[in-house]
This record gives sequence, C-alpha cells and structure tokens, in this order.
Amino acid sequence: MEQGRKNRIRHVRVIIITLVTIAMIIVHSLRCNVGFIVITILHETETTFINKGAEWNANLPDVDWDSILIGYLHSSFYVGYLLTHIPAGYLTTIFPSYIVFGGSIFLSCLLNLLLPFCINSDLYWVTCSVRFTQGLVEGFIYPACYGILRHWSTPSERGRAGSAVLAGAYAGAVVGFPLAGVITYYVGWQYVFYLNGGLGVLFVLLWVCLASNQPETHHFISEKELEFFHKENGSDVHDLKDQKVPVKAIFTSLPVITLCICDFARNWVFILMLTNEPFYLSLFNFTVAENGLYASIPHIVKVLAAASSGYIADFLLLENFLSTAYVRKLLTTIGFGTSCLGFFLLTFMTNGTSAMVFLTIAVGFTGFPVSGWQINHYDLSPRHASFLVGITSTVGSIGSIMAPLITGYITVSHNIHSWNIVFYITCGVLGFAVMSYLIFGSGQRQSWSNPDENIVLLHNMDPLESKPYSTEKVQDSTSNYGTS
Repeated sequence: MEQGRKNRIRHVRVIIITLVTIAMIIVHSLRCNVGFIVITILHETETTFINKGAEWNANLPDVDWDSILIGYLHSSFYVGYLLTHIPAGYLTTIFPSYIVFGGSIFLSCLLNLLLPFCINSDLYWVTCSVRFTQGLVEGFIYPACYGILRHWSTPSERGRAGSAVLAGAYAGAVVGFPLAGVITYYVGWQYVFYLNGGLGVLFVLLWVCLASNQPETHHFISEKELEFFHKENGSDVHDLKDQKVPVKAIFTSLPVITLCICDFARNWVFILMLTNEPFYLSLFNFTVAENGLYASIPHIVKVLAAASSGYIADFLLLENFLSTAYVRKLLTTIGFGTSCLGFFLLTFMTNGTSAMVFLTIAVGFTGFPVSGWQINHYDLSPRHASFLVGITSTVGSIGSIMAPLITGYITVSHNIHSWNIVFYITCGVLGFAVMSYLIFGSGQRQSWSNPDENIVLLHNMDPLESKPYSTEKVQDSTSNYGTS
C-alpha cells in the first residue's frame, strides 16, 4: 500500500454514495419538469389555476396539445430510454462506470436547457425528439449506477447503500414537483428547466473532481478503508480476462425474468405518477402551487419507505433472522401488495383530501421493494449486476412507455371515472408482479454467475484504460484478493 494513504479520508465510500444519491435526485427532478409544465397546457382554466383568478397568465405556453399528444411526448423519452439499457449494461463492463454515469447526466441536463424554446415555439415534434434523445442518454444511468455500487459498497452494507441511492431517485419528485410549482407561480415556467439543467451541469463538475471508478484508484481513500473493501468484496469486484457474459443463461433464468416483471410494474407506477400525478390532482381544483406541493407528499413517504427498507433488510440478514430470499420477498410483498390495495381503494374516493390519503399509501409503499427485488440483482450475480439491470430496465421501460400512452387515451375526458380505469389497470400490474416474485424470486447466487475454475482475474489499476490493460494483477479465480 502507498504510505501516503494512511492519513487520508476514511469514509470515501460515504462521499461516493452521497454523490450518487444527489445525482439521482437531480436526474429525477429533471424528469418532473415536463410532467408538471404540461398541466398548464392541458388545464382549461389556466388563469385560476395559476393565480386564484388574478388576471395574469404567467406567460404560459401557448400551444394546442391534448392529452393524447402529451402521452406521446412523455413516451418519446422512454422509447429512447428503452433502447440503450442493454448496450449500457454491456458497456459498463468495458468502460469506467463513473465516467458513463457523469457523462449521461451532463448530456441530459444540456438537452433540458433546450426544452423551453421548443415548447414555447410550439415545435411539438422537435420537443419529442429532444425528449427521445434525453431518454437515450439517460438509459445509461441505472446500469452505470449499479456498476458504481458494485465497487463502492460491500455485501454487509449493500442494502443501506442501495436504498439510499434508489431513495434518491424517488426523492427527485419530492424536490421536482413543489420546486416546479413555486417557480412557475412566482417566476415563470421556463426557469424550471433552466434551474434543473444548470444544477445538473454543476454537479457533474463536482463528480469529476471527487469520484473514481473503484477504491484502488481514488486519490483520497485511506489504507484502512481500502483494506476493508478488499476483505469484504474479495474477487467479485475484479474483471475477468476474456470475460464473456452468459447471455443465454441470463435471458432464460426464471429469477431474472421475474425481476423484469417487477421492473415493469415499478416503472408503470413510477412513471404514471411522475408524468400524470399533477394532472390527476388538477381534478380537485388545486392551484398550481398547491398541486406541486401535494404531488410531492406521496413521494416523501416513498423516500422514507425506501430509506428504511435498507436498514430493515440489512438488520434481518446480518442477524440471520431470515434468508436473503425471504427478506427480498417480504419487502416486495409489503410494497407492491399494499400499493395494489391503495390504488384499488383510491377508485372509491371523490374528494381531494381522501384521494390524497390513499394516493399517498399507494405510491408511498412502493418504496419498500427498493431492498426487495430492486437490490436482488446483486444476490443473483454481483459480477453481472450491471448487465442484469440493463435487461430488467429495458423491460421496465416498456411500462414507462405504455403508462403515459394508455393514460393519455383513457383520460381524454379527464374525469374521476376515466382515472379509475387507469387505477384498476395499475392494480392488475402490481398484483401480477408480486405473485410472480413470490413464486419465482430467488436470493441465491446463480450458477451462471461463477467464473470457470481456471479463468484469471484482472485488477485494472488505471480506470481510464481500455482493455487489454497494460497494468494488471493476475490471480487464480478460486482465490480471494488480498491486501498487498
């Protein structure tokens, strides 16, 4: 070990996980921008909606887009998002995950700065094209994120680290919706895009200065923390020479298939709310500022549920109360099952207060599966977790595309009855997912995850270097990496 490491920062992993969490908040706050602004387009009484009857229209977008066109606009992002997940999962095995992660955020934020001009100029198809391109670049974020967690979390802390990062994704709506409401109310709708895009660009500058692909290459990590990583992670974090991804085995694995179903259900609910929740709440005649505030409440509960799920999972596992499979299934069932019930009861609500209560239950409890099925990729295969995420997120993106499209067609009349149909469909999606996971979910490392006995492990010393590496440590795959 380098002598200079002894007096360096001990908990670099906390800094990295915190930065990734902040990044997820920014990215998902970014996704709220269009979802919130379109209600100023769709709402029939814009002046009252904005300012309680004042003769001021806040320079609202003057475009004639109905709910069907808005549905296509939302889905255009997720079509692009779907196309890059599997390539991203593969590319993160070749290129440094932290570079892919930062680059994706940077490009998406730059594109976000173009959207006010496109919307205000009534350039519908150009707006769709920008959103499609945003989806393409953001498709790299989740596989890269799991690649970062592979190196910067250990099995004993993975539940808490994973729940913190994924709770950040849900916290994006907590920040994004009220921020959009306040900015639209007091400043102007265009500045919602400028603020979020600008913050993302500034974050990437900070990320480049403080992040690295793995602990061994970080400039500020201490010797003690580095030894901790080596002891806890062993050889799982190192690349294989001539590594081949067992594509056929992965695609035919029942535990992976059921993760795909769960990802579809998660994205259906998440994107339904991210793109249409303010539109649904406008049924109850809230102002734009109230709408933004109330729309964030279910997501606050979801963040709390997601964050607590990591502590619950790690406690149950470290104390050996339940097996990995039981912990994952318990949290997934609590989350999806309660959410399914919440959406069903929501169909009986006809006033704003009761609707908010059951909407909060339905959306909030979807945070618990963060340490259920959403972290299950590492149980099945730590080495191929990024590729697994690429596959499951691709299927999940189909739900992201279908939810706003179907909702746009069903809610053209924008009344309680049409929204109840959407919620009945959501109940079916969640119910099917939880039953599939209970039957086919697994907490065991899969046989296809293990390397051949005579394959060698590579320890890449330069994270910017491409294969074949010029500096490497080679060892037999059956041994664990030491602390040389």
